[in-house]
Amino acid sequence: MKKYLVIFLMISWTVSAQQIPLSTIFVENPFVFNPAVAGSDNFFKLRWNGRLQWVGFGQGPVTNTLSGYGPHAVRPMGYGGNLTMDQTGPVSMLKINGGFAYNIYIASDVRASLGLNLGMIQYRADGTQFVLYNPNPNGGNSPPPDDPAAPYTSMSNVKPDAGAGIFIYHTDWFLGLSAQQLFNNNIKFTDTSIDDPINRLKTHFFAFAGYRLYIVNQKYVVEPTVLGRMVPNVPFQLDFCARLIIDNKIWGGLSARNTFSSFDDISLIFGYIHERRLHFSISYDYSLAKIGKYTAGSIEFMLGINFNEVKKGRR
Repeated sequence: MKKYLVIFLMISWTVSAQQIPLSTIFVENPFVFNPAVAGSDNFFKLRWNGRLQWVGFGQGPVTNTLSGYGPHAVRPMGYGGNLTMDQTGPVSMLKINGGFAYNIYIASDVRASLGLNLGMIQYRADGTQFVLYNPNPNGGNSPPPDDPAAPYTSMSNVKPDAGAGIFIYHTDWFLGLSAQQLFNNNIKFTDTSIDDPINRLKTHFFAFAGYRLYIVNQKYVVEPTVLGRMVPNVPFQLDFCARLIIDNKIWGGLSARNTFSSFDDISLIFGYIHERRLHFSISYDYSLAKIGKYTAGSIEFMLGINFNEVKKGRR
């Protein structure tokens, strides 16, 4: 009955077609998936993202991410770290990493940043919550027999983790490419677990781009952005986002998630900025996929703080 554990892990990791959790407000914290973003601002940032996915659908994924990053005071560098906790039913993921980036001019007003992050990733499975299917030949279900491949206890596996990226930015636009889970580690909870490609962490590739259009003496900013995700053997996925920022205080917009076969989600996004320092954002995703019949949608929050400038002006 080893197949039960393998199938369970496969479902847990691919419920969103991603092993790395999704984010609708990705534009507010791109450092999570691209370490090269560190140092692209003149100040340190602290960001917390909380996401409740598929509200009302049993034990849907719950994700919390804490990020802090900023520039070096003297050198053209940036650094920071991420802490991500993701829970889906009896399976949880904890990821901790630190990132470093080096920034250089490639034109008079354009900079490029190369980044690397290193850390660890832990997967934990609570075997006491496993329910194994054991059909009764006379109809109905019978209590499952003991299965050494799925012990009724807590199991965990810790592996090293790494990612890399490049981020090119200007006052009016930005472009980033990155890859996460470079080591492709095999997750095994028991000594008898099989070495199967299903259990391996897949490298995730991200492409991130945006443009800022300033109108009416820069009081209004229209900012379209796009985030592409590519994972081996999974359909390419695009997030489109367009928001209007008013006087650098409030903003709102729409976002959509597409896998080229259909639109999976359409989202409303809103944000408030207090004195350029405190940031609050919220999004609501309405699912257009089949699972939308069984869920009230997904909700995501973001709280952030911008600290005082470490460097004056653009570097």
